[in-house]
Amino acid sequence: MRSVRITRLTEKRKERVEDLLIREERFDLYLNGKHLIALVCLPSDLKAFIVGFLVNEGILSAPYTVDLDIDEAAARIDAHGDFHDTAIQDFFAKKTLTSGCGSGVTGQDLEEPIPCLKVDTDFRIQREVISNFMHVMKEEASLFQQTGGAHIAALADAQGRLLMKTEDIGRHTAVDKVIGMALLSGIDPSRCVLFSSGRLSSEITAKAIHARTPVLVSRGAPTDLAVRLARRFLLTLVGFARGRRMNIYSAAERIIE
Repeated sequence: MRSVRITRLTEKRKERVEDLLIREERFDLYLNGKHLIALVCLPSDLKAFIVGFLVNEGILSAPYTVDLDIDEAAARIDAHGDFHDTAIQDFFAKKTLTSGCGSGVTGQDLEEPIPCLKVDTDFRIQREVISNFMHVMKEEASLFQQTGGAHIAALADAQGRLLMKTEDIGRHTAVDKVIGMALLSGIDPSRCVLFSSGRLSSEITAKAIHARTPVLVSRGAPTDLAVRLARRFLLTLVGFARGRRMNIYSAAERIIE
């Protein structure tokens, strides 16, 4: 964060005060020496971010081995590994400017079946666990509380234990980071619930499908394309999770009373 002097206007006064701003940095990502994309994010947990981004785009798969050279001064990240050439070609050929914060871009063709298997798992979670964890999300969003400019993403197990969490300027970058953190820590996303702040867009839903997370939850609303993707790939999509109320848009059998 960075502190700046601003002019604050209220109904009764005008004053000069200190305000906290969230940091925003741009990094150029290269795969085996070839430029892929410029990414904008909070400059923290960069290794997890790149691993999560590549997995969620279908470019990298198990065992998630990648060598990273991160030069923050030059704003350059070099990734070396065995990547899926077809996914990289699709990324260049089918770039989509998404609705994500920070001008999100995806190489996935969101109108066509994305190249991954359907979410097939016996994972179940109680409704009460989801309701309780929404309060945890609010308490853990410290960067948002300080700046008002961050999204949070978190992973929890079926008992509602917080496993991983992160905040970033965009909800899609926060999801990439938390998935990357889990994979680097040996946590299996297929046994977790993914919680995300903000609306449930198609790109967030596609990321959850690629990461194999069976349940995606937000207090926000989903889009129609997000619901279509979730139903096609049997992802449990939960929106408007507030208190004990929630809307389940797909694969409702994973949410039990």
